[in-house]
Amino acid sequence: MKKTTLSFTSVLHNALLVMAGTMLLMTLASPASAGTVHFGVRCQSDFQGGWAPTIDVYSACSDFISVISPVEYVDFYFNLHGAQPAFYSGQAAETCNGCGGADSVDFFFMSTHGGIANNDANLAGYAMWDNNCADTAYPGCMAWSSNYRFGSAGHQLKVFATFACDTFKTSDGKLWNRWGKAFSGGLKVGVGGHDLLYTGNDTGAATNFAWYLRGNMAIGQAWLESVYYANNSNHPTVANTGANSTDCWNRQGGLTVNNVVGATPLRDGAIGYYCWSNWN
Repeated sequence: MKKTTLSFTSVLHNALLVMAGTMLLMTLASPASAGTVHFGVRCQSDFQGGWAPTIDVYSACSDFISVISPVEYVDFYFNLHGAQPAFYSGQAAETCNGCGGADSVDFFFMSTHGGIANNDANLAGYAMWDNNCADTAYPGCMAWSSNYRFGSAGHQLKVFATFACDTFKTSDGKLWNRWGKAFSGGLKVGVGGHDLLYTGNDTGAATNFAWYLRGNMAIGQAWLESVYYANNSNHPTVANTGANSTDCWNRQGGLTVNNVVGATPLRDGAIGYYCWSNWN
């Protein structure tokens, strides 16, 4: 992969959110009432050498966990130190639960700075803690979407939820360019931001998102409502695939925490349509 840099001039202002990490913060016990969905959480408030602005995201992640953990398994809560391999297809860390790998759980929740590469609009990226790493130019280390293939290995990730700016941008028509490879592995639901998300009330957004999930609201609807109503300046998005248009919209409106594990994964040629919904 060629080295790519991300311009944060439009992404890292107005107290935007971001989380990332590889270093273990804590591991959590099994829930009192065991569920069938395994969650992983990764968040980052500060960045090595100050390469990205410090933000307060740990509170939101902790609140999300506190609501979801009584009814579902939360396998890990890590930061994003050295975390890039945990997202990349074919890397051992991707399917390693003790490493915080995305494909080691059913539902991955993360918050960190995010954006589109300034020299390749086909790439969405999430900020890791590290000031630099092998496949990104200075400043900072990013986990780029061109390296994702979620849902095809390990525990086969079903839901990828990220409180991060811009990564699910749709206005330029390049959503599938950025996310096609990730969804082609069988990922069923992706949620994030199609423009800016703000940390002003991210704790409320994360808490309500978890409560809506527990209430069996559709995952996409739970995200749109919790993030937008926490701050009407937020720009949440849900995206997913289907065998055809009808199937795509049915999945978007029907996949919940209670049924997402059992839903048939769509991989590669089985994908006939992709759809998304934005709230502004």
